[in-house]
Amino acid sequence: MSDSSIILHRVGLNAAFIAVGYALRASKILSIEDGRTVFRFATHVTLPALLLYVMTRASGGGVASAVTSVSAVVPAYSLAVGIGCSLGAYAAYRKSPARTRGLCVGSATGVNLGMFAYPFVEAIWGLPGLALCAMWDAPNAVVVFGAAKAIFAAEQKNGDASRAVHDDGGIYDGEWLDKKKHGHGCYKYPSGSTYEGQWRNNVKEGLGVYTYAKGGSYAGEFKRGTFEGTGIRVLRKGTVKAGLWEANEFVEATTVKDCEGTIAAAEAAAAAARRAAEASNLTAKALFWKVAKFPPVIAVTLASAMNFAGIALPHTAAQLVVPLANANNPIVLLTLGVLFKPAMDRLQVQSVAKFLGVKYGLGLLSGAICTYFIPQSFALARGVIAALCVMPVPSIVMQYSAEHENDGQLAAAIVMSSQAMTIALVCCFAVVAPHIATIDRAVFSGALLAASAAVALASAVGVKALAPSKMDSAKNRGAVAAPSACMRTPSSSSRATRVARRREAVREGTRLALAARQSSFATARRAFPQTRAAHARRPASSARAASIGALTSSLAMR
Repeated sequence: MSDSSIILHRVGLNAAFIAVGYALRASKILSIEDGRTVFRFATHVTLPALLLYVMTRASGGGVASAVTSVSAVVPAYSLAVGIGCSLGAYAAYRKSPARTRGLCVGSATGVNLGMFAYPFVEAIWGLPGLALCAMWDAPNAVVVFGAAKAIFAAEQKNGDASRAVHDDGGIYDGEWLDKKKHGHGCYKYPSGSTYEGQWRNNVKEGLGVYTYAKGGSYAGEFKRGTFEGTGIRVLRKGTVKAGLWEANEFVEATTVKDCEGTIAAAEAAAAAARRAAEASNLTAKALFWKVAKFPPVIAVTLASAMNFAGIALPHTAAQLVVPLANANNPIVLLTLGVLFKPAMDRLQVQSVAKFLGVKYGLGLLSGAICTYFIPQSFALARGVIAALCVMPVPSIVMQYSAEHENDGQLAAAIVMSSQAMTIALVCCFAVVAPHIATIDRAVFSGALLAASAAVALASAVGVKALAPSKMDSAKNRGAVAAPSACMRTPSSSSRATRVARRREAVREGTRLALAARQSSFATARRAFPQTRAAHARRPASSARAASIGALTSSLAMR
């Protein structure tokens, strides 16, 4: 029933695609931004084609040959497992920050089938297993492209982005931390002036754009709510002031070209602030339509309607869809390689370890419950459903993370780590698959339950071992007090360098002046016996002029 060579070949092929993508980025042929662009193409084009093709094909004879009394409840199991894992993940992350909670709960909602599971399931259980997988996929697609998408959007809206109206009539839309404006946001003053950019502890801090109500603007660095650092000020009449600012005052002029990097960063911060403001005003109706208009959701809805009506995919449409569907898997794997970050810091490893414990602990627990209620005579369903419960995180999570301002590197690490974990579990299922029919269902479910407990325990031990020490915590507290990394720019560091050089020059100038004065006094003392006689022979005014000339010459030499 199982063919280990096929499984190993498939695993090796997937790993090769990922390695090629990583090599392309390492050789600077592709960049992180290129990877995100390609992934957006896969999300909006090739993935909908794959879902439409697989779900409409699955309504044919392959499923009909595998339909039994138990297969009728497979979609219900799929929906229950997706919702149950989401609720369990929320319980595990209920005290985490909103963005972290959104990323981890959304990642645990549903599994990756169309872009990962089909080849493995078909290699182990053949066409009947693929048929059950397709039946599981319809509700799972609704969970992944509907519920998970809504979780990301809702956590961004309800967690750290909202609107506040001040007593003076000013309106703030954006992100918050501990009931203070913090992160990215937009503020409209009663006068009509606006600020779009970064905030820290209720004040403008970092990069942003300030636009005056009567015309003119400033784009650049802010500190303690004032223009501070590199920036460019455009007056109403078109006059441009580019250079260094301190406490809203223009102190040093530079060229506009010298400010280009800071201006680009300020514009990017303003764009992020506008996105945060948009998220803070997202209503339930807008959230619904945002999810409903998502291309994979449209593909799932269309395929489900076609299956319900008994309509097959037209031949012409199939000729268009099939090449795009076949291209999805290599495109996604290459993109995973481009976005893959093999080196993670300690906190990221800790976050991944906790997530894997939550996801696979809940997945194995769900598999144990589902397989216990499947009749002993239908061993195929027990093996397939148990494997489907531990499939990896959907790759679409990286796109959700980018859209909703989450940690993209952590999202990629979660996706890649879950795929590695699933491959190890699939190899175990491949070994057990020929013997499932002879294993009592209670024993099989008990083994899954024990595996769930082992995974949760290993995760807890790993999280505790990776916890930062007291010294690391002190460093982190110091880092929090300093401006965040996203608010530091090359221009701010260069400005700090210029200030340090200026202070060093002042100190050096003072030291040289003192040395010159001491040297001049010493020269004057040595010259006193010779000049005394000259003074006696010269007029007083000539003597004074000679002394002043000697002192001036000494200072000039120094």
